[in-house]
This record gives sequence, C-alpha cells and structure tokens, in this order.
Amino acid sequence: MYEFHSDGIADFSLGAVVEAQWRIENNQLVLPPDTVGGAERKSTLKWHDDNNVNLSDGSPVGIALTRVGVRADERNPIIGEWTLNQEMAGRTLESHWLFYGSGRSLFLMPFKTEHGTYKVSGSALHIEASGTKTDYKFELTDNHLTLYEPSAEGISAIPPLC
Repeated sequence: MYEFHSDGIADFSLGAVVEAQWRIENNQLVLPPDTVGGAERKSTLKWHDDNNVNLSDGSPVGIALTRVGVRADERNPIIGEWTLNQEMAGRTLESHWLFYGSGRSLFLMPFKTEHGTYKVSGSALHIEASGTKTDYKFELTDNHLTLYEPSAEGISAIPPLC
C-alpha cells in the first residue's frame, strides 16, 4: 500500500487489502462470506453519533468504527472512510474501512508503515523509502493509478471505488 501526501511524503506498507460488496438490511451490515460456500457475515449497526458506530455480530465485543472526515452522504450514513484499532500479536494496528455508494468496500490494514519521499516529473514517479530508490512510469485515468516498472507489464494500484 502506498499513501502519497501533498508535501512529498510517501508512506508504504505491506498489509491486508480486501475488496468486497456490502449492503444494509434491517440495520445490519451484510458482507460476503469468509469462505467459499459460507454464510454471509452480518453485523448489527449501533450508532453512537454521526461519526461513531459499533458493529456487533452477536459476540460480547463489537468493532468500534470512527469516521474520517465529514459525512459523505446524508441518505446513507455508512458511506465514507472509517478507522478502527485492533490488537494483533501484542500490537495495536489502525485499519481503514471505506464504504462507497456503489455497494463496494475496501478494507486496508497496514502491518508496518515505512516513510519515504516521492517526486513526480511528467509521467515519472520517483520514490525513496528505507534506503531503496524506485522509479515508475505512471498513468492516471479516471482516478485509477497504474504504475509501470521498467520492462514490466504494469502494476495496478487499487483505484478509489466511488
């Protein structure tokens, strides 16, 4: 995962990236099964306020999501970006859950973030992080960023799913 900041800082992390369809039924968030042929995952939504919601699948501990930014859709409060903090192997990891009006979602959980810098020159992207320098050619089409390494067919970044 890359995150490019306007000040020339780039954050890079290996991590979990999961794209899925979602829908709301009877105050429940419905996501696809974890396994092929498994049951859909359903979590009851308990709204604390406009920017905080708890997801509960019936277990004693729910998942607390906090909105990032402002509410994007007055008709559907779940649309937008949310964060959650999870304990894993003795570490607290901040993950992001993005819900789009198209019924698609994106879950991002960076495991360890490295910081670096980037520069753009024409259609070239130069990234320096952890002592490594990487140059890509890139294309940006309809909010879809595609990075090309020298003599590679292309590495496609996940586009915003709006």
